[in-house]
Amino acid sequence: MRRTRRQFIQAAAKAGGVAAALTLAPTGGRAHAEPGRAVAVFGAGPAGLTVAHELAERGFSVTVFEKLGDFGGKTRSIYTPDGLPGEHGFRSFFGFYHNLPDTLRRIPFPGNPHGVWDNLTRLNAAMIAGMGRHNLTIPLPFPLPFSQFPETPKQFVDSIVAVFESLFRLPPQEAVFAAERLAVFVSSCDERKLGQWEKMTWTDFARLDNSSPEYNRFLGDGFIRELVATKSRNCSAHSIGLVGEEYVWSLLNLNNDGDGKGNDRVMNGPTSETWINPWIDYLRSIGVTFHQGYKLTGLATDGAHITGATVTDASGARHGVDADYYVAAIPLDKIPAVLTDELTAADPNLDRIRNLQAAWMVGIQFFLTRPAPLANGHVGYNDAPWGLTSISEAQFWRRPLTAYGDGSVQEVLSAIISEWDEPGTFNGKPARQCTPEELARETWSQIKAHVDHDGDNPLTDDMLRSWQIDPALTNAGTPDIDYDDAIFIQNPGSWDDRPNAWTDIDNLFLAGDWIKTQMNVACMEGANEGGRLAANAVLHASGSAAPPAQITPRYRMPLWEPLKAVDLQLYRAGQPNAFDVIDRRYPMVR
Repeated sequence: MRRTRRQFIQAAAKAGGVAAALTLAPTGGRAHAEPGRAVAVFGAGPAGLTVAHELAERGFSVTVFEKLGDFGGKTRSIYTPDGLPGEHGFRSFFGFYHNLPDTLRRIPFPGNPHGVWDNLTRLNAAMIAGMGRHNLTIPLPFPLPFSQFPETPKQFVDSIVAVFESLFRLPPQEAVFAAERLAVFVSSCDERKLGQWEKMTWTDFARLDNSSPEYNRFLGDGFIRELVATKSRNCSAHSIGLVGEEYVWSLLNLNNDGDGKGNDRVMNGPTSETWINPWIDYLRSIGVTFHQGYKLTGLATDGAHITGATVTDASGARHGVDADYYVAAIPLDKIPAVLTDELTAADPNLDRIRNLQAAWMVGIQFFLTRPAPLANGHVGYNDAPWGLTSISEAQFWRRPLTAYGDGSVQEVLSAIISEWDEPGTFNGKPARQCTPEELARETWSQIKAHVDHDGDNPLTDDMLRSWQIDPALTNAGTPDIDYDDAIFIQNPGSWDDRPNAWTDIDNLFLAGDWIKTQMNVACMEGANEGGRLAANAVLHASGSAAPPAQITPRYRMPLWEPLKAVDLQLYRAGQPNAFDVIDRRYPMVR
C-alpha cells in the first residue's frame, strides 16, 4: 500500500533523521543556502540548538532566531549586574540520559578529549530535609540490599520493601504497599501505561492523600521534586512512573551513560561557560547563523505549506523570514500565540496544543560569603510549602567563586520555587502575592528552618551577601505578576494532546520537551530528543540521504518483559495488573 508523505516522515523521524546549517537574514533574504536546504529555527534553548547542530553537521543552511539576548533558554546562566553567576536551581544530567550526553561529546572544549561531556561532575548524595527532624542524606547510588541482583520479580519487591522499612523507616504495611505500587508500574505493559496510568495523577496512583507523612516524603513530592522538579498532584502517574523507573535502574548502575560518572551529574562551572557558549561557538564554526532579539510572531500558510514567517524585534519592528523548512522550538506557553485559524485548519492537531499546561518553577540564587555545601547534590525541602529544592554550586565548580564579582562570594545556593499558591511558613502569604524582597526573605527562612538542628545551622543571615530572582519573573508584588519562562507539566491525559515533531503542514516542524518523546517529562534530555526528532523529520521531508540523528531507545529491564507480555493480555481483557492486589485498579472501559 502506498504510504503518505506524513507516514514517511513519521517513520524516518522515529528511526532517526537528520538536517544541518543555514544563514537567513532577518529581512527575509537567503544567504549562501543551497536550494531546498534552508532551515529557520525559532528558539535557542536546548531543543532549537540540537536541531541546528544535527542539521548543520549534515550540510543544511540553518539560521536560529532567539528573542532573548542570551542563548540556552532555561539552561543558561544568569549573571547579576556585578558579575555573579546565577543558575536555575534544578539542573541534572542523569545517568539514564543518553541523547544529550552524545551531543555534549560532540561540542569541542579546550583541553577536553570528550568535549563538553568532560565538564560533567558526579553528585555523590541527595538530601531530603524536613523541619523539626533530622535530615536524610542518601548516597548516590544508594546501597540497596542486593548481595546479587534479584533473579525474580518477587526477590526485587522483597528487597524494595526492605529499603522502605529500614532506610526510609516506613511502617511495614506502607512499605509493602509502596513496593507494590512500584512493582505494578514497572510490570505494566505500554498500553496500560498510556491507557490507564496516563489518565490519573501520581497522587492518586500512589494513594498519597491517604498515607503517612513519611510515606509522602519518599514516594510523594520529596522524591518527585528530586527527579523532575514537579508536583505529584498535577502530573500523570505515567510520566512520573517512567522517569522514576529509569532512575531506579540508574541507581542499580543499569543503563548509565559514561564510566564512573554516576547516576546524577552537574556541570563543573556556570552552565553558559561550560556548555552553552562553547556550543554556540561550535555551531557558528559549522555555518549556523544566529539572530538575537527576534521573537517568532507569525507563520503564513497556503493550507499545505508555510509560505513565510514573521519575527518581531525589541523595537516592535516586524521582519519577514524566508526558508524552505521552519522549526518552532519555542516554549510551550509561547506556541498558542502563533497558532492562527489558518494553521489549525491546515493541521487540526495543532489546536490540541492549547490544552497542554505549564507551571512556574522560578529560580532564585543566594550569594553567600562562606561555603555552605548542605549536601553533595540536590536538596529537597519536604516541609516547605513553596515546594523548594536547591543545590550548593561552589563545591562542583573548577573556578572559584571568588573570581567573580568583587571576590567576596564563596557560595551560590541556587534554589527553585515551584509552588506559588500555598501560604508561606513565616509570612503566611502565597509566593504569587509577594514582592521580590518578600520572596527572597521567605525562601531563605524556609530553607534555614529545614537545616537547623538543635541550634546548629549551617546557614546564618550574616553570610547572605545578596540574592537574585530569575528576571523572567516580572511585576512581583502586584496583581500583574507574570513569569515568562514557564515549564511544561505532564498533567493527566496530556499525552494525547502533545504533538509529534512533524505536522500536516509539509515544511513546519516542532521541537521541545513538550512534544511526544520517549523521555516523556520536561527535561534537557527530552528537549534534546525533541530536537533530534525534528531534525530527522526535516531530513526526510527534504529527501536528504544523510544518516539520521540517532535516538537511543529507553532501557527495558529484561526481568520485567515476560510480565509485561502477560499484563498486555490482562489489560486488553479489562483486568488489573497482576501485582495490583492491595488496591486493585481496573482499566476504564475503552
